[in-house]
Amino acid sequence: MFRQLKSVFLFATGLFLLGAPSTVFAQNGAAQHEAAQNEAIFDPEARLVELGITLPNPQSPVANYVNGVRTGNLIFTAGKGAKFADGSELHGKVGADVTIEEGYKGARQTAINQLAVLKNMLGNLNRVVRVVKVLGMVNSDPSFGDQPAVINGFSDLIVEVFGERGRHARSAVGMASLPRGQSIEIEMIVEVTDDSDARAVSSEARQPLLMKYLGTAGWEINDGNVTVLIDPYISRLKYGGGGDPEDHRPDYARDAVAVSDTVLIDSIIKKADFILVHHGHFDHLGDVPYIARKTGAKVIGTETTMSILRAYGIPEEQLYAVGGGEDYQFEGFSVRVVPSIHSALEEKHYFDTRRFDENTPLKAPLLINQFIEGGSLMFLARFENHDVLTMGSMNFVERELEGIHPDVLLAGINGSRLGLYKYDERLLKVTGYPAVVIPSHWDNFRLPYGYSQQSGIDRNIKPFIEAAAAISPQTQVITPVHLETIIVK
Repeated sequence: MFRQLKSVFLFATGLFLLGAPSTVFAQNGAAQHEAAQNEAIFDPEARLVELGITLPNPQSPVANYVNGVRTGNLIFTAGKGAKFADGSELHGKVGADVTIEEGYKGARQTAINQLAVLKNMLGNLNRVVRVVKVLGMVNSDPSFGDQPAVINGFSDLIVEVFGERGRHARSAVGMASLPRGQSIEIEMIVEVTDDSDARAVSSEARQPLLMKYLGTAGWEINDGNVTVLIDPYISRLKYGGGGDPEDHRPDYARDAVAVSDTVLIDSIIKKADFILVHHGHFDHLGDVPYIARKTGAKVIGTETTMSILRAYGIPEEQLYAVGGGEDYQFEGFSVRVVPSIHSALEEKHYFDTRRFDENTPLKAPLLINQFIEGGSLMFLARFENHDVLTMGSMNFVERELEGIHPDVLLAGINGSRLGLYKYDERLLKVTGYPAVVIPSHWDNFRLPYGYSQQSGIDRNIKPFIEAAAAISPQTQVITPVHLETIIVK
């Protein structure tokens, strides 16, 4: 049984409890994150089809005005009434000649007529960023005072079509009369995207993006053409403290030899074309040597990352050393490398300038503590229809992100971000208030899959959701669940 969340569909692709596979569908953990999982990129064109609505050709004005005027990124529509497909109109005073139910249906039809105006002006309703304001006028009997119940017919359809983008400010007022005795007249203000905005492409022609959360900062992203892994750390070793007393796996010291759970990796990772590595710490890079050898994927990361992979015998043709600033085009996929910095750990005392290069004497297998940071990066991963900005830490260089406005932001939101100046506000603003934000690197990576991560949700995700709602109300924050797939259309 799949769980459908408007235009976001979540389903489990396998959950492993202590290494033993079992399938858990999307209701797993639903109570923990249902409130955060409403919808992401809502396709109004598809919603009209689902609702069985065919938009009419907008009627030309009969006087010296136009159906709508655009100024900047706002469209102001002229008032429209309830004209139905058969040419009839709703006339009469609500509360005397017209019932509330009839008025509601008339307001709903008026919404269809206004959508036709927007469609005619924009070409595609996906270009609507937000329905800002609605003014609903009801030709009312003097004793009638329930105008909002009538205009709800308009508002309800707008939200059905646009989702959260359709929630608007509104006035519903009574009028002594309206032109030609109409029962209803409604106008609206709508924010829209630029003509060149990629979101104008109908999702019917867009390949959805499948995003599986691997835990920590790890992701598997597939757009139907390429499979990209981000910091794929699957083994989740019990090391360095902070585990669970019920986890009876071996304990590893930081100076122990690094190992990978290859059985678990093989059960989860089937294919990869690219692996993007933010930095060289073990919880980011530890499983990459095995995965790179297994899949033959191209690996993009710092020179330190490349040096570690060379020690494990990964062929040079798979290795792409970068320092930040590169913008590489591959077949069906491109990636911009963004310079970044590591989380402000240890009460802001963390600072590691160590680097490895091709002359550093490294011999595999390395110790866990030999997986040094080696510099930090972010990636703007451009798929055919979506741009995803990835983070591997709870920090960023603001000037490096200027002008980067992704569809999806994988935001580092662990507790160390709270020690940074207005982290949430600055991050959302500089990235253009993305339509979808998915928290990353928020969980306890020392716990195996299947163990409760509720403490991380309570401590990290819930406060971030509250902050994001205040900063960017139009942004949808989706709480990821280990090994479940989020489909962004």
